Amino acid sequence: MKPTLTVSGYRGIWGDTLTLDVAREYTRAFGAYVTKRNGHTILVGRDGRESGPAILEVVTSELLALGFDVVNLGMMPTPTVVFLVREQKADGAIIITASHNPIEYNGLKFVTASGAFTNEAEVKEIEASRGTRDGLPFEKENFSVSRDGTNLFELHLQKLLANIDVPAIKNKNFKVALDPINSVGCTTTPKLLDALGVTYTVINGEPSGKFAHAPEPIAQNLTTLETLVKIAHADIGFAQDPDGDRLVLVDETGTMISEELMLALCVKAVLQKTRGDIALNIVTSTTSEAIAQSYGGTTWRSKVGEANVVEMMRAHNAVIGGEGSGGVIWPVVNMARDSFVGIALILELMARLNKPISTLVAELPSFCMAKDKVARTGDLADIYARLKNTFPEAKALEIDGLRLDLPDGSWVNIRPSNTEPIIRIFAESTTKERAQNLLAEAKQALA
Repeated sequence: MKPTLTVSGYRGIWGDTLTLDVAREYTRAFGAYVTKRNGHTILVGRDGRESGPAILEVVTSELLALGFDVVNLGMMPTPTVVFLVREQKADGAIIITASHNPIEYNGLKFVTASGAFTNEAEVKEIEASRGTRDGLPFEKENFSVSRDGTNLFELHLQKLLANIDVPAIKNKNFKVALDPINSVGCTTTPKLLDALGVTYTVINGEPSGKFAHAPEPIAQNLTTLETLVKIAHADIGFAQDPDGDRLVLVDETGTMISEELMLALCVKAVLQKTRGDIALNIVTSTTSEAIAQSYGGTTWRSKVGEANVVEMMRAHNAVIGGEGSGGVIWPVVNMARDSFVGIALILELMARLNKPISTLVAELPSFCMAKDKVARTGDLADIYARLKNTFPEAKALEIDGLRLDLPDGSWVNIRPSNTEPIIRIFAESTTKERAQNLLAEAKQALA
């Protein structure tokens, strides 16, 4: 399946499904979107990938030719770019990144003037004008300008520090191990750690874009960080993805902590300070929901995708939200998944409760998740009907695929992939055996 624009942006293999011409087309299409809303200033940033500078140059040149004022942020974390759209009162942003995708990929993400990624309706509008000049004037009266914004990370940092108990963290003299995967975190995360008064050891700290390991922050890619934590006698290890929106933890024993539990710890950290509701996507673990319930909060579920979670947070004034893949969204600081927020909240929680990270994880509500995928064959409506018949006692939610919530608190979700001819299957329960049995039942129903 060829890649298309989604709420997560456009991603393709550099030189194949992503070329300079593709970048130009999407830049013009986003320019049309901004023009229709009388916008004139657009921020542009990139992650550390080697193809980034060439794409950034084309995007910037195209925007200037269309008459937009451009703030060139250079290599900058995705959450910082999103933050700066609101902070600088810009009319939008284009971020050149493929997030956690393999090194041969790159992509484009689009941020609106509201300081959030484009939602489904906005994605359709941009895609519809790709390859046309619809909505674009052939010329503008005023000359456009390009400004240097490479020092603006400091604004993001100041906002975060103003909402964290920095003295409490400093008093603990934490030791940290960091893997910023040769990308944006190399130049920015140490600034946060310095401000928090922790000592740290960095691996893969050159922002070369030559990733030392596969960039997705999952267990098989983080063995070197796990070893570093043990060798350095660190209190915690942090791993970021190439654009700095996802965060994964390694505990003081050198064991990676599930991304789901990272989010749950951040939910706990925020709800201890500010009571309220939370928002999660439909396949994020019940762990965070159970924490919210213990503090009297309601959990609102959205479709998968950061933009969808943000819309749900805004609709219900949620005090925190996120996705179980390692993305925490704390609206006090930012309306985007933000690994810097995650680092600060986790260290603050460790300092406030005076407990090692492994103990904090052990104290979380315990749930087990199982995942699989099958080839997509047949009509989706028929597939959903078969699954409902398999679990007749379940409550159905069809906002993104089909989620079935069972009376014992377990759940099953099936979702067709947007990029592959497959169906993803998720199941969760309080025991591993129950989750795996639910997964097996769901797979049998789809066979």
